[in-house]
Parts: sequence; C-alpha cells; structure tokens
Amino acid sequence: MVGLLLTACKRQQDVPEEEPLARVYDSYLYPSDLAGLVNQETSPEDSAAIVSEFVDNWVRHQLVLKVAATNMQREAAAIEKQARDYKESLLIYAYERQWLAENLDTIISMDSLQAYFTANREEFRLQSDIYRLSYAVMPADITGYDTLRNWFVKDIGKFRNELELFCLNHCSNYVFESPVWLDNNSLFKMLPLDLYGNGRLRTTGVVEYADDNNRYIVKVQEYILQGNYAPFDYVQEDIRRIIINRNKIDLLKKNYNSMYSDAMQRNNAQLYK
Repeated sequence: MVGLLLTACKRQQDVPEEEPLARVYDSYLYPSDLAGLVNQETSPEDSAAIVSEFVDNWVRHQLVLKVAATNMQREAAAIEKQARDYKESLLIYAYERQWLAENLDTIISMDSLQAYFTANREEFRLQSDIYRLSYAVMPADITGYDTLRNWFVKDIGKFRNELELFCLNHCSNYVFESPVWLDNNSLFKMLPLDLYGNGRLRTTGVVEYADDNNRYIVKVQEYILQGNYAPFDYVQEDIRRIIINRNKIDLLKKNYNSMYSDAMQRNNAQLYK
C-alpha cells in the first residue's frame, strides 16, 4: 500500500488506470487520492500506519455518508440548497473583503470624528463609571509602603521621579497619571473588586486595600458617573469604527448598484416581465 502511495506521489503525467485501495458501494479510493499524505522523510513503518489509518477512516466516512444519503433523501434538496447558499456566502464575503481592502479609505479626520460625536451625543451615555487614575500594587512582604502612601497623598506629579524609582524596585505593577479612561471591566483586569466596587473610587482622595498577597493604593485624577455623557477621548475609537463601518456599507452599496447598472447596459442581465 505504501509503495502505491509513493508511486502516486512521484507521478507527473497521466498514468494508466490505478488499482483502487478501497471501495464503498460505487465510491473508490485510489493511490493518487493520498498524494501528499506522507513525505519522503517518514519511515516505512510510520508511512504504512498513516496510510492504513487514512484508508480505514475513508471507508468509515463513506459508509456513514452512504447511510445518511439513503435515509435523508427527503431532506437532500434542502441540504443541497444550504450548502450552495453557504458556498455563495463565503465567496461573496471573500470578494467583499478583498474589494474593501483595495477601495475603502480607513483614515477618518478628527473633524469628522468630532462632528459625529457632537451630532450623536445620546449614543454615548456611559454604561458604567469611568476613571483616570494612578495606582500601585506592592507585595505585602515588601517594606516601605508608608513612603509610597505619603507621595500618593501629597502630590504624585511633584514626586513623580521618586515614585517611578521606588515602584520600579518595590512594586509589581503601577501607573501614574494615566490619560486613559478606565471602566469597571478594565479595572477588573488590574485591581481587586473590593478596591473599586460599590463606588469606592468616586473620590479624588486616596483609596487603599490589602489582601494576603498585596497592598493596593489608588488616587483618582478624574471620574465621570454612569449615565452621564462620555468624554470624546473615551469614545473616539468607537466613533472611528462606526464611521468606517458606515462608509463600508455605503461603498459596497454603490459598488453593487454600479455592477447592476453596468450589467443591464451590457445586456449581461435582463428582467423578464
């Protein structure tokens, strides 16, 4: 069997009729169907095992397919239609991706972003509180927490250099005066729920928490409560995606309308009344 496979792999031109390797009713498996299944570096023993398993699986698959086809004749037409529709959908999807990659402009000006934001403020009400903050996470067995806390309480900006050096050597994670807005989902990935839950960060003061492993300290620079309008910089990328998606839909619609008109003018398509 392996010899037949290797011979099939080497054939370059049309060859005489092959001897089948297996049959299930009127379906046959030939050596050429196994081309590429094994390579020249595979040992004869491993090749034999791979081929044997493939052939056995093919027989089993064909038997199940035959039984399924026999017992599902009434549903065959619907299944064929589903398969055809799925194939067409895949083909159109692949075409649209390629065409959009070549024709869609994804650069959106700041003026366009701002204009959409201004015209659609109601779309951007906050679903949760958001914060801009500084925080540090310090292992419980490391000394010096009081020094860290003192800098947080006094002025993070003023003691920024000292904080950077201290946290580099004593903290497992830290961020100072981040310009990025964080919602509860983002905080969940960074800090314990007991630290920020129940509105504990609705303050510009220092918030602290400790567990068995770490001590946490947070100072909120700014916060906006759920239900209020989101700031522009928090939703800017969302707006960019909305505009690009809208442009994508418009561009495809124009392309398909042009395709339709062109086909009608060239008599490649016709409506019969």
